[in-house]
Amino acid sequence: MKKKTQLLVFLYIAMTLLTACGPKAETPQAPAAAAKTETQAAAANDAGVQIIDEILATFDQCVADAAALAKDKPEAAVLMPQLEKLYADYGVKMAALNAKFLALRDRDIFAFRRTNGYMTDNRPKHVFNKDTVLSPAYVYYNLEKGEPAVVDMLSNKITKLLDDAVKQ
Repeated sequence: MKKKTQLLVFLYIAMTLLTACGPKAETPQAPAAAAKTETQAAAANDAGVQIIDEILATFDQCVADAAALAKDKPEAAVLMPQLEKLYADYGVKMAALNAKFLALRDRDIFAFRRTNGYMTDNRPKHVFNKDTVLSPAYVYYNLEKGEPAVVDMLSNKITKLLDDAVKQ
C-alpha cells in the first residue's frame, strides 16, 4: 500500500510539472506581437517629437513677430496693444497644439513621457534664443524708456505661451 501511494504522488507531481512547463500555444505569436508593439511605440515617439517641434517652431515664429513689432521702437502705448493681439493669435495656435499634446498622453502615456523629456531637453535653447533676439528691445524699453510693462510683456508673457502649449 505504501509503494502504491508513493507511486501515485510521484505520478501526480510529474503530471503537474509536465502540464505547467509544457509548450505554450502563444509562443509563436509573441515575436510578431512584440514587433507590432515596437512599431507602434516608434510611431508614437515620432508623433510626439513632431508635436514638440511644431510647438517650438510656433514659439520661435511668435518671438520673431514680436521682435519685428519692437524693431522700430514704437512708443509703449502703441506696442502693447500690438503685442496683446499677437499673443492672443498665438494663444489660439498654442491651445490647438496643446490639444494634440494631450491627445498623445491619452493615446500612449510612455510616448508622452518621452515627449516631455524631449521638450525638457529643447525648451531652454529656444527660451535663450528668445532672450537673445529680444535683447535690444529689453534694453531700449527697460533702460532708455523705463517701461517695465513692455519688458514683462516681451520676456515673461511670451514664454507663458510656450507653457500653455505643454500644460497638462
